[in-house]
Amino acid sequence: MAMMATAMLVPGVVAHAATYPAALLPPNSTAQAWGVSARIDHAAHDCTVHATIDQARFTTQMPQMIAAGIFSARLTPDLIRSTPHYLMNTLQTDISPGFVHALFTQTGAPARCRFTWDYVAPGPSGALISHPMLSFDVTRATHDRIDWPHLKFGDMADHEDAVSVDRIFDAQVNQETLDITMALAHDGTDTDAPP
Repeated sequence: MAMMATAMLVPGVVAHAATYPAALLPPNSTAQAWGVSARIDHAAHDCTVHATIDQARFTTQMPQMIAAGIFSARLTPDLIRSTPHYLMNTLQTDISPGFVHALFTQTGAPARCRFTWDYVAPGPSGALISHPMLSFDVTRATHDRIDWPHLKFGDMADHEDAVSVDRIFDAQVNQETLDITMALAHDGTDTDAPP
């Protein structure tokens, strides 16, 4: 998969000196168009960033993300439909550093914050159901040690504390990782996931 350089971190997000708790995504950002939303819950002394991916919007926007170089141009519609958890996890991995950086560059940001990710998808009745993905903690001290201009895709994992991955989501990602790896390993003549 081709990933964007995380030096810009989140499409449409620029690190700023806003006052905490400012929005992490500006209105009409590219990430929002792709189905990502984020909000800060700052009740009491706790800080939690809740990030959500709307799976239906995410899937619909895959051609734009492919055109932007976020994902491989070798992804077919069938492969996109059969590996949504893998693809959402990949986008989460790419966007999380931007949320961390946007939060800790705010004036008055707390010393520690928990970042939680979930996705919403229609259930049997058509109503949206929230599914947990993962969560992790980051401190301001850790943020300040990161070489942000040179951060590469996946580097953030080395700076996360108390990482917790939902076991169902983890199993789905693992299965789909195998499927997408096998599909994209072909010479390009058949890039669909195996049956």
